[in-house]
Amino acid sequence: MAAQSRPTNFVFLISDDHTAADLGCYGNTAVTSPNLDRLAREGMRFERCFVTSPQCSPNRSGIFTGATPHTIGTSRLHVPLPDWEPTVLDALAGQGYHTGLFRKHHMGANFQRKLHFYGDAKVPFQKFFDTRPKDKPFWLQIGFTDPHRPYREGAFTPPHDPARVIVPKWLPDWPEVRKDLAHYYDFIARMDAEVGQLMDLLRSQGLAENTMVIFTGDNGMPFPRAKGTLYEAGIHVPLIAWMPGRIAAGYLRREMISHVDLAPTWLDAAGLKQGAKMQGRSFWPLLSGKSYEPRREIFSERNWHDTFDPMRAIRTERHKLIFNAAPHFPYRPPSDLEQSPTWQAMLEKRRSQTPLHLRQLFNPTRPVVQMFDLETDPLELHNLVESPAHAEIRKDLEQRLSNWMNQTYDFLPAGLGAANDPLGRSWPFTL
Repeated sequence: MAAQSRPTNFVFLISDDHTAADLGCYGNTAVTSPNLDRLAREGMRFERCFVTSPQCSPNRSGIFTGATPHTIGTSRLHVPLPDWEPTVLDALAGQGYHTGLFRKHHMGANFQRKLHFYGDAKVPFQKFFDTRPKDKPFWLQIGFTDPHRPYREGAFTPPHDPARVIVPKWLPDWPEVRKDLAHYYDFIARMDAEVGQLMDLLRSQGLAENTMVIFTGDNGMPFPRAKGTLYEAGIHVPLIAWMPGRIAAGYLRREMISHVDLAPTWLDAAGLKQGAKMQGRSFWPLLSGKSYEPRREIFSERNWHDTFDPMRAIRTERHKLIFNAAPHFPYRPPSDLEQSPTWQAMLEKRRSQTPLHLRQLFNPTRPVVQMFDLETDPLELHNLVESPAHAEIRKDLEQRLSNWMNQTYDFLPAGLGAANDPLGRSWPFTL
C-alpha cells in the first residue's frame, strides 16, 4: 500500500526548557546536536515558533487541547488537565489511533490513564514499537526532561567547553555563566542523542515514510530573562517538522506558529476536523505545500509558577506588547532558576558588574506596559510605550490583545472591551 494511502503516524518530540537559538541548525555552532540538525536538513525548520505560556504544564495543556491555558483552567503550574477538556489524543483514539507517551507530560494521573501506552525513563523506546498493534496508526510523544535543571557533571561526553559557549547578549559574560551554559549544552546534547535513537527505530521498522515527526521545546531556557518571562528567550522555541516525501526537505519558514496550532495540525494531517474549542489553526497546508494564510500575531501568558506573576503578551512580525497586570511585584525567577549559578552570581555582583539591562531585574516594580520594536531592538531593552511615534502601534496592539483576552474568557480583566467598546474604557486595568 502506498504511504499516502495509509493513515499518518505521529511522533512528537518535546524538550524541556530549551530556547530556539540553542541548536546547531538554529545557528549555535557550539552546541552538539547532530540528530536534530539532520532532522532539520531532511525536513522543515521554523524560525518563529512560540509557546502559549513560558511554563511547563500550562503550555503543554495548550499543546494537547489547542486552547490557551486560561480558557481551560490550566494557567497555574502543576494543575492537571481537567477530565472534561477534549484533547487531540481523544480525537485520534476515537479514529483508531494507538496513543503512547514516554516520560514527562505534566498533565496529571487521569490524563495518563487515557493513553494506551505509557513508559517512564526506565522503559526503552523499543517497547512501544514491540507492543503496538501493527494494524493501527499511532501517536507517540517522547517528553524529554532535558535540558531542565538541575545540572551536573558527566551528562555528556565529551563535555562542552565553557570557553566556547555562545553567551546570549542579554546575559553577562562571566565564568559562572559560561560554566552554567556548558552544562545546559551537555543536557541538550544528551537529549539529541536520544532523538537519534528514536529516529533509528523509525527507520529500522520501516515507518519513516509514513510518520510525521515534530520536534519543539516546551518553553525557554532556564536562565534569567528567559524561562517564565514573555521576552523572546522565554517564549521562542525550536520547531522542526519531518516526513520524507510529504514535507519538503531543507526548507526554512518564517511564518509565526503558536503551540496552540499543533493539535489542529495533527488532526488536519489525519483527515479529521478541528475541535470546536480549539483556538489554534492548522499549519498542515504549509507543511504540505498548499496555500496558507500566515498569522498576524501570536499571544502568550504567564500566571502562577512558584509565584503569582500575571502577564499577557501579543507579538506581531515586528512588535511586541507585554501587559504586567501586577506591576507592583518585582521580577522573581522560578525556583530552579533561583538556585542556579547564573542567578546567584548576578545577585552577588549586581551593584558592580551586572549589565544595566539586567540590573533592571532587581527593580522593586515593573512597567505596567512594555512595548518593543523587535526589528531594531531584538534584545527588548528599550520600552517604547511612551514614544509618540509609536502611539498608534501601541493602541492597535492593546486593542488586539484585549480582544483576544475577551474572546478567550481570560480571568484577568482586559484593558479594553471589544473593538469599538461603547464604554470607552482605557488601558490598562491592573490588579
